[in-house]
Amino acid sequence: MQALLKMGLANCGARSRFVNVVLLYPRILPADEFGLTRVLVSIAAIAAQMAQLGLDNTVIRYFPYFRDATRKHNGLLALVLSIGTVGGLLAMLVLWLFHGQFALWFGAADGLYAEYGLVVLPLVLSEVYFFLFRAYSRSIHRSIAPTFTREFLLRVLQMALILAQAWWHFDLRVFMLLYVGTFLISTAGLVFDLWRSGNLTFGIAKLRLPRRLGRSMMRYGLFTFGSGMATIALGNVDQLMVGVMLKDGLDNVAYYAVAFYIASVILIPARALVLPSMPILAEAWKKREHAKIDMIYRRSAAIQLVIGAYLFLCLWAGADVLFSLMKPGYSIAKNAMLILGFVNVINLAGGLSGGIVATSRSYWFDALSGAVLVILNVVLDFAFIKAFGMVGAAWSSLVAFTSILAWRIVFLKRKHGLWPFDARTVITMVLGLALAIVLLMLPQFGGIWLDFIIRASVVTLVFWPAVYYLRLAPDLSDQVHMVLGRIRNKS
Repeated sequence: MQALLKMGLANCGARSRFVNVVLLYPRILPADEFGLTRVLVSIAAIAAQMAQLGLDNTVIRYFPYFRDATRKHNGLLALVLSIGTVGGLLAMLVLWLFHGQFALWFGAADGLYAEYGLVVLPLVLSEVYFFLFRAYSRSIHRSIAPTFTREFLLRVLQMALILAQAWWHFDLRVFMLLYVGTFLISTAGLVFDLWRSGNLTFGIAKLRLPRRLGRSMMRYGLFTFGSGMATIALGNVDQLMVGVMLKDGLDNVAYYAVAFYIASVILIPARALVLPSMPILAEAWKKREHAKIDMIYRRSAAIQLVIGAYLFLCLWAGADVLFSLMKPGYSIAKNAMLILGFVNVINLAGGLSGGIVATSRSYWFDALSGAVLVILNVVLDFAFIKAFGMVGAAWSSLVAFTSILAWRIVFLKRKHGLWPFDARTVITMVLGLALAIVLLMLPQFGGIWLDFIIRASVVTLVFWPAVYYLRLAPDLSDQVHMVLGRIRNKS
């Protein structure tokens, strides 16, 4: 039931984000101002991830050793918040000291970043706290609140803000402060949920951290820092590199951000499934329940690939419609969107490979592969953006992420005997490829809206019956079968 509720919230948030990114922000804000918002969010996300040093993954991995509600979970929350606060303040100090250099990278000494870039400082600290409180909420199995505050509440607040901007025409400084405020409210909402449920317990006086456990946590946090950076950096690094390397950098950041966020719609349903899975995986590794981990791995890969393939085909069918809703300049991001969408399908096909490695004793490999991914992404960005322009960043992500994902999957097979694929994986890929060929071969049907409706209908009417009857995702097929059975019984 919780998974369905989280999926519903995530879907509502995805729709709100679609309206924001496709219909509102690109139309109401000039491209450079919209690009500025994306640069600030990207900087804050990367800085916050660096500041909390892998503490979010550490909380999830080691919470079973601290779990004791009567002792306020032995002060774990107070410990990680103290460390996170120090790291966040240091990150803010660095960004303040190097503000002038960042301004030169993203335009000029008197450009938009120079004038408004310092609003990133409170955003960094807010993101540090959000990462830590989200991890704590997931550890105590309150994973609905993080999904609600970040995927739904934040999107609705940002929609209200841009509509207010269209009506009242705020000064840009006021708008940027209010924009940062939406993130602060999102974090505050998560804290409020913990307080209301009686789980906001610090227990610093009850903190007991055996030396051996402390060293283990420190090693794990530093190792998973690399994997956390990889998660945050993918997309954010691309946007920053586009802003730094291309002429009219903030404009191009806006175009690339639209492509990235449209493509990320493919990941939304999967995120709702991943959130509750991480604590379960941590418990399973602790109890050495290898069969349970293998089952979660296979099922997650099957469901995610089916959903991802369908959403990618729908995005492909509706690409012209999507970009017709925006200002003409944004159409240059169409190819980048399709490439990034394919990257996300590949991501989903790997199931929970990253989470399984991160919660196991082989977490060092998650850090290693994550660090290699970040380095490879930056190097390829530099080469591909220079050669191909904005779309080069998308090609960079495709090459880098596919290489690292393949490495992780092979590692899990050799080290733990885990493998997410079977014959159904091949059938799903063949089905998706066949429908992609059909989309290419279909003629243009009248206007772009009629064309989209026909193409999306063809995809839907062929894809889902095939998934159901071939049982490409058994869990989904069983749910549909159960619903159909209830309908028949009532009739």
